[in-house]
Amino acid sequence: MFAACFIAISPGYTSRSVAGSYDNEGIAIFALQVCRRYSSRLFVAYTTFYCLATILSMQIPFVGFQPVRTSEHMPAFGVFGLLQIVAAMQYARPRISRQQFMTLFVGGLTAVGILAVIVYFALVWGGYVAPFSGRFYSLWDTGYAKIHIPIIASVSEHQPTTWVSFFFDLHITAAVFPVGLWYCVKNVNDERVFIILYAVSAVYFAGVMVRLMLTLTPAVCVLSGIAFSFTFEKCVYPHCSIQRN
Repeated sequence: MFAACFIAISPGYTSRSVAGSYDNEGIAIFALQVCRRYSSRLFVAYTTFYCLATILSMQIPFVGFQPVRTSEHMPAFGVFGLLQIVAAMQYARPRISRQQFMTLFVGGLTAVGILAVIVYFALVWGGYVAPFSGRFYSLWDTGYAKIHIPIIASVSEHQPTTWVSFFFDLHITAAVFPVGLWYCVKNVNDERVFIILYAVSAVYFAGVMVRLMLTLTPAVCVLSGIAFSFTFEKCVYPHCSIQRN
């Protein structure tokens, strides 16, 4: 409830939301795999979601074949492929020895990774997949757009975020969300691993480009909600129980 309240009134998100609703960013599945938190539920959910979402998005005339022909969408396809590899490894794990499993895992993952990189560059070179845009490079090198594509740097939304913008877009949640982040780090599970990595990565990208404050605000509101809930649980409820006694 706290998170819903914050997201409904945060200036950093209300400009592009409907009734304060929010969605998450697509790094959860990769984060769970890297943290070795794979499960059959994860496999079924993401495989179904990725296939259906990609096919349905391609039915929109404005989108067309962009989900399969632009470099910005290739990481999602890579995560989908990685999930299939991990699922196959989990299936084979109880059927072979540990040494055979490690050999198969390391060798197979290395071979598939090298092959994927070669195929990607071949598709880009052949013109089947569009290369990364200038805005993508600007996220990693803040001076790239000023040197190579000045028109991108001239847009106000592509400028680095100032501290004043952080305050006006996040208000009190800018000071509270580190408490929620600390609580998640202290009590890690599948959901909290996602929100931790989401928040840390979103802080960086929001600092590089002001328009990406939109991706940071949901994480800040969720963590602020966790912080207030944690504080109320530790401070208010024990106080009420003492009064009843």
